[in-house]
Amino acid sequence: MELLLPRECGGCRAPGVPLCEGCRRRWRTPPARVPVALDFPVWSLGPYEGAHRAVLIAMKERGRRDLVAEVAAVVGASIGFLVARGEIEHNCTLVPAPTRERSRRLRGGDPVELVCRATGLTTLPSVRLAAGTPDSVGQSAVQRRRNLRVELLRTPPSPVVIIDDVVTTGATLSATADVLRSAGVLVRGALTYCHA
Repeated sequence: MELLLPRECGGCRAPGVPLCEGCRRRWRTPPARVPVALDFPVWSLGPYEGAHRAVLIAMKERGRRDLVAEVAAVVGASIGFLVARGEIEHNCTLVPAPTRERSRRLRGGDPVELVCRATGLTTLPSVRLAAGTPDSVGQSAVQRRRNLRVELLRTPPSPVVIIDDVVTTGATLSATADVLRSAGVLVRGALTYCHA
């Protein structure tokens, strides 16, 4: 089977495994707070480079579902780490950040939601990007915040942690938190795979 469908590391393309030991080590770093101008903490598992960037792209653009379990293990352990440090409660609900409906269809699902569900922790997809929200590529931070429209699909139980793949300006996290808070949900923070 390996000859017909060879596997390669999603981080460095080493043959034979979904994620090699070296790339696993890079992904295992504890979550650290990143300086994003939001009124709640944002933790990241690493910078948007190397193995973090490659795995994220492999999952989103190449449909590498075999990486979901690898990333979910890290996200689950990171939530446990934050609970142990007293930064969040043990009963937080994971809320995947919103994605475009078109992207979800093209990818056969939302990779962030798949990772959240694979952690085994309580997960509730609660938000989506409103139809007609312009693509944020090439926009300034101010433009992103002004143009982003997030809709509430269902109200998750409080408290919540928003999970996203990458944080740049924090516009998506901010808009998501605003929508959740307007429904009375307590947002404890956000955990991202990487930060740019």
